Amino acid sequence: MNRDWSPWIAAITAITAIVALLQTKQQIKLSNKQHLFDKRVEHYLLAQGLIQLYQSHETLLAVNEDEPLLSVKFIFTQMTNNLYLENITDVIAHTLEQPYHKEFLSKMEKLREISTQIKFIFGGKEAALLGNFVLRYQELLYGLYQYQILLKNMNKIAVNFRDTLENAQEKVGEREYREKMLKIINDLNQAYERIIKAKVEEKIEKQIKLS
Repeated sequence: MNRDWSPWIAAITAITAIVALLQTKQQIKLSNKQHLFDKRVEHYLLAQGLIQLYQSHETLLAVNEDEPLLSVKFIFTQMTNNLYLENITDVIAHTLEQPYHKEFLSKMEKLREISTQIKFIFGGKEAALLGNFVLRYQELLYGLYQYQILLKNMNKIAVNFRDTLENAQEKVGEREYREKMLKIINDLNQAYERIIKAKVEEKIEKQIKLS
């Protein structure tokens, strides 16, 4: 008498498929977890690099509020002095020139994206504080760049039209933009104070270890 093995074969096939599905699901879960871990490490190291730059050159941001910020080029050079930002350092000496300008804008957009992503890949108040610091740092670099363009225009007016520095300042709106620049610096200072007070680095590192 011949046995019908079809039900057994079907059952084994179904079990094999279920096991394969569970294994695939587990692999995807592990892959996603690894991806999250990698992203967290990548973004934290980038943010930590900006924090270290700020700490090293904080005194440069203590500018005279009553005079044009003539040291803006030096400040920008120092605040971009790490591996992540080094490819945009030269833009301050080549404002509006290609390919420097395009690379600079691309880096600025990337920093804005990272500041937002940090708030999603980390949890808690510390994520918002760290993301905000990165954003404020980006605003500082962009503000310094814009101010350098203004200074170049101011100098051109003073030289080409044999005008006084005071008149050139008035014509390009230097005082108004200086006030904006001072606010940008103040916002960054406050963002830094908040992450130190809240021990953000310590808490973010703990999240990475637990991921």
